[in-house]
Formats: sequence, structure tokens, C-alpha cells
Amino acid sequence: MKNSLILMLTLASIIALTACKKDKFADKPTQEKILGRWKFVSLTTEITMPPAPVQTNTEHGSEGDYFDFRTDGKLYWHIGGQEESYSYSIANENMLIIDGESYTIKELTEQKLVIEFVSTTATRKQIYTLSR
Repeated sequence: MKNSLILMLTLASIIALTACKKDKFADKPTQEKILGRWKFVSLTTEITMPPAPVQTNTEHGSEGDYFDFRTDGKLYWHIGGQEESYSYSIANENMLIIDGESYTIKELTEQKLVIEFVSTTATRKQIYTLSR
């Protein structure tokens, strides 16, 4: 009986701690959620030029490729041996502005960030997938 009580209290504590951690991330504003270094996983580009079928190309990140969102509003990225930096801001909970261009935040969890850029002519769509 005593062992059952200890086991139930231990399980309840683990569940409570895990649930609290998830709630804390969900309650943060996008500006805080996005901060830090994200590993560049892939870039999928779709080009639409009717009547031709959509052309899709996916480039995968290499070891050491990353996006780094800093608190000063700067984004530093390192992809394929090239480094760039841009200004960024959060327009709303689902919109990220990088160097004046709008990106839709499609998914943002503790471990995954997916952003999408659609050109003004809607002929090119780029989907960036990042992970922690």
C-alpha cells in the first residue's frame, strides 16, 4: 500500500512538472519563443508558372547551418558556408518580417519552427524548416 502511494505521488509529480513546462512555452509571446539558435533543416522552394506543373526543390541543411534570432532584432544565419545578418521583427503572432519581407509562421513549438515566404507575384513559395 505504501509503495503504491509513493508510486502514484511520483507519477503525479512528473505529470505536473511536464504539463507546467509545456504551458509556460505556450504562454510566451512569439517574440520570446523564436529567440535563440535554430538548426537549418531544409528549404523547400515551389515555383508556379502556369500552365507548367509546379516545380519543387528541397535543399537540406548541413552540419553547422543555423538561424539565430537575437533580442536586438537581428537575425544571423549561416547556410552553406555563407553568413548573413538581417533585421527582423514580429508583426503579430503569425507574421515575421525579415529585411522588410513578410514570412508566415506556419508552426512554432519548442523544437520546431516553420516559416513560409510567398513572392508578391505568387510564383515562388519558400518554406524554411528549422529545429532546436
